[in-house]
Amino acid sequence: MAHFYKQTFRTLCLSAIFLFCQLAASAAPKTISTAPIPSWTKQIPLRLQTNVAPEDVNDGYHYLQRSIQWEVAREEAYFHNTYKITTEEGVQNSSELQLSFDPNHEKLYLHKVTVWRNGKPIDKLDLSKVKVIQREQGLEQRIFDESLTALLVLEDIRVGDLVEYAWSTKGRNPVFEGKFFASFYLQFYDPVDELLVHILMPEQRKLHYKLHKTEHKPTVVTANGNTSYTWHLTNLPATTVDSDVPGWYDPYPSAMVSEYNSWKEVVDWALPMYELNETPSKALQAVIDSIRTTARTKEEWLVSALRFVQDDVRYLGMEAGIGGYKPRSPSQVFAQRFGDCKDKSLLLATMLKHLGIEAYPALVNSSSKGQVKNGLPSPYAFNHCIVQVNLRGSRLWYDPTISKQRGTSHSNYIPDYQQALVLSPSSKGLTEVIPPIANNGGIKVLETFLFDDVGGAVTLQVKTEYTGWEADMQRSRFATTSLKEIQKAYLNFYANNFPDIEMTQPVDFIDYEQGNKFTILEEYSIDNLWEELEGINGQVRATFFPKVLRDYINTPRTSKRTMPMGLSYPVNVEHEIQLFLPEPWPVNPEVKEVKDDAFTYKSVVSYASTGNLLTLHYTYSILQDHVLPENMSAFMRNQKLMLDDMGYSLNYNTGTAAGNGTGFSWIMLVVALLALGAAIYGGYRLYYYDPNPAPGFSLGEAETIGGWLLVPLIVLFVTPLGGIITVLRSNYFNQTMWEKLVLPSSQTFAPELAGLILVELILNIGFVVFSILLLILFLKKRSSVPELMKAFYVANALFVIGEYVALESMHLPFEMDKTSPSQAVRAVILAAIWVPYFHLSHRVKDTFVKMLQPPLEEEFDQPVVEIANEVEVSNNNMV
Repeated sequence: MAHFYKQTFRTLCLSAIFLFCQLAASAAPKTISTAPIPSWTKQIPLRLQTNVAPEDVNDGYHYLQRSIQWEVAREEAYFHNTYKITTEEGVQNSSELQLSFDPNHEKLYLHKVTVWRNGKPIDKLDLSKVKVIQREQGLEQRIFDESLTALLVLEDIRVGDLVEYAWSTKGRNPVFEGKFFASFYLQFYDPVDELLVHILMPEQRKLHYKLHKTEHKPTVVTANGNTSYTWHLTNLPATTVDSDVPGWYDPYPSAMVSEYNSWKEVVDWALPMYELNETPSKALQAVIDSIRTTARTKEEWLVSALRFVQDDVRYLGMEAGIGGYKPRSPSQVFAQRFGDCKDKSLLLATMLKHLGIEAYPALVNSSSKGQVKNGLPSPYAFNHCIVQVNLRGSRLWYDPTISKQRGTSHSNYIPDYQQALVLSPSSKGLTEVIPPIANNGGIKVLETFLFDDVGGAVTLQVKTEYTGWEADMQRSRFATTSLKEIQKAYLNFYANNFPDIEMTQPVDFIDYEQGNKFTILEEYSIDNLWEELEGINGQVRATFFPKVLRDYINTPRTSKRTMPMGLSYPVNVEHEIQLFLPEPWPVNPEVKEVKDDAFTYKSVVSYASTGNLLTLHYTYSILQDHVLPENMSAFMRNQKLMLDDMGYSLNYNTGTAAGNGTGFSWIMLVVALLALGAAIYGGYRLYYYDPNPAPGFSLGEAETIGGWLLVPLIVLFVTPLGGIITVLRSNYFNQTMWEKLVLPSSQTFAPELAGLILVELILNIGFVVFSILLLILFLKKRSSVPELMKAFYVANALFVIGEYVALESMHLPFEMDKTSPSQAVRAVILAAIWVPYFHLSHRVKDTFVKMLQPPLEEEFDQPVVEIANEVEVSNNNMV
């Protein structure tokens, strides 16, 4: 409501200004009169019949004839139009004539207003019925040009009537010093039967022309000391214009003319108006001196002066007459604390000059970026003014009309103007405007959903970071909008997706001015995030969508195009959604990338079992400001891939989740006990495995356990404990998990995985029993240890590799903790080290020599006696 009253007050103020201007216009000298058609004009026969089909007409009327002519030496412009009304809507849309002119330097003359009905003329020219109004079309943009509109309301207009009217203006803005330049269309949105453009100028003056999207050159004739340039075209087709074309793209065939021979001439024209040698007033000089004393470096002086002009001098343009092109005195602008772009630019450049910083105003075009270089030199090529600064070898650009900018002297955002005409004595042509890196403003959104349980309320925390020009916009928004209005807008932004959302904490923000980062913090509670699926009993779903990112995507209204489509550029959005789930969740990790000439998109779905954190990470960047028609098919396909990928749903079966009440699987407990019994029995049999010690063993006492044998001994101490913890802490006995895997109605139905988990449980139990047995035999120095240890390492490697291969081959539709390739490699390396060691090591052979039932000692001596006898026989043979 406060915003409503504020808007109402502002509207009343603007209305008061408008009324004042109206009264001023009423008090002004009469500037409209009637007169005969000027003799210098070219006249073409009146058309009463048209070749335009009614189905090709928009708005219920169309032009049969359009004529625009200039007499340069006399500073006169002449206009003559004839249009036909074809429908009742046309009567509504075209029964008033509106003729605009600038009373500061132009006079308006009415020559003819005739309605042709059934081939007969009806004179409608009545000067007493002409109303002069001051519309101030730039009022909402705080621009006042004092232009007037002569309004003539035509009476008794009917379908089928032809309206013919002609008028002219005399006078031209003296700021141009008699130089002529203009531009005009040679084709329009609707078809036209006939078009005449005629320019008459003194023979000694040279006029340049340039064509745009047309090959119709003018007819040039020199006679009687004048040169005439004439375009006379008939049967002009309509120009079909696609929607969403870039602002710089002009779809209409046109021509531009100019007496300027070069951009240097335009600079020479503007330089006297942008005088930088003015002595500042005492008040302005005091501010300059204060900046010099309070800041330490030139960079700080520059930033302080820029912030003063941007934030302390409000934007207001008085564009009447010469004021539309010539800036006001910097001291005057400082005193009144308002000015337009050129006023503020000259003020900033003057302040910087007196601070010892080289700076110049620079003319740019804010709408036809990049196209200025393709046109003819003239003042009409520009509609905005900025400042170029040369500081320590760096060329910097600043727009004094942008408020609430922050950051350093080298990071201020500048729109993509591309070319500028710098108003310095050394400037000879256009200069490229290279924006700082900070132009790539960005947005980072982090949405965190905190779940207590499935189906219950959810807390949503939002952190949004704006950088670069995005931070400037948000800073300005928070400075001009009440916090209540902002909170209302933010709440309704999410309410479109979550109708039961409520704000639990006021919106807060943190402004990091030095780094030009603006952070906004929000917190909400959502009662009914989960919705029941129709037709599926007990099934609920929660859906999440990167709404902030989606709002930056341009969806074309016209896909079959002949013209480029405009894009919002630059855009860099990173949107992350974190879901802290109430229980373990099956998640399929996924990475999706879409690359187009115009944009890039990437989404990453990941899951961390620690904390049950599901993360949805999206990034989107627009790479250029348009899409060419020949690239639209690929753009549409790629955009569809991107839009189809967005969003993520969590499905939950409340009936399955209920399970047996406790969630404990007694069946698996029985399976585990059976596996334990089988493992114990197998261990008992292995305990009595009693092989002979390795060949070459010592007959003496077994060597102590030491050296490298201590490493596997420690492993055997740790392995049973780790195995027991793994069995108890895993979901082997979770009834809900087993039901989700084996019930066909479950979203995570995977019977092959259930079988693998069952095998894993049995083998884990077996490894626990086997490692306990090995530890006992190891400490007893039993002769079976070397073979059993080799089997232990080989079995471990095979188990890890087998599990990895099995999981990878299943291609599960969700994510789970898997054996990593590094684990498999580690198991193989351990086996490659310890299997040869237990097979070849002398310490192993001398340590593990004890048998459960050792043979008699003489059984070991017999081979020695036989060897001695063989030696004796051999000696006898030698004798």
